[in-house]
Amino acid sequence: MGIQVVVVARSLAEVAEKLRSAAPFAEIFPLQGGVFGISIPFKVVGDLGEQVVLGYISAFEHFDLWAGEWKPPK
Repeated sequence: MGIQVVVVARSLAEVAEKLRSAAPFAEIFPLQGGVFGISIPFKVVGDLGEQVVLGYISAFEHFDLWAGEWKPPK
């Protein structure tokens, strides 16, 4: 399974910028209220490294769907 999160961002461009090399392979979609859903496939996580991808995501305030909680940006 890949990584699925909801992030707080001003724009789709901001999301793509902060996701760096994962952005072209991620499904990014706007939700209501200034948040975006992100789904990064397992293969991409494996190729880039889970800690690298989580590092990209940590730049956002984000909701970890697996943990069920909001996490502040780092």
